[in-house]
Amino acid sequence: MAATRRDAAAVELADFHVALERIVAGLEKKNRLLSPRERRVVAYHEMGHALVATALPDADPVRKVSIIPRGIAALGYTIQRPTEDRYLLSQPELEAKMAVLLGGRAAEQLVFAQLSTGAGDDLGKVTEIARSMVTHYAMDPRLGHVT
Repeated sequence: MAATRRDAAAVELADFHVALERIVAGLEKKNRLLSPRERRVVAYHEMGHALVATALPDADPVRKVSIIPRGIAALGYTIQRPTEDRYLLSQPELEAKMAVLLGGRAAEQLVFAQLSTGAGDDLGKVTEIARSMVTHYAMDPRLGHVT
């Protein structure tokens, strides 16, 4: 679709990146204007995700960080993509995912000494991963091999 919009004769790699971003993050919301303070909070929040992902060996590499609002509620986003197709995740990889998700909230706390509602979706995802680790994948040694 991006190639068609720019009236190109062929699809390029950049067109695939645009399509992926649209699928992952949603449509760009050009009418959603953030105040300078909100833009700053979103920027630090997203940078928190990116820094934690870069620091952890089991985290997927960061491909893009943006503070352009997209989709229904995303005021910014950090896109990570694995280097290869995977069907299984190890416990350290799941823990890295949770750490990256919480990195935005931690950055807000460190920089602004307060939290915002911006991490709501992140907290939901962390809770879902943690609950699955315990109740579906038996990754809690105190409970043993039960689901």
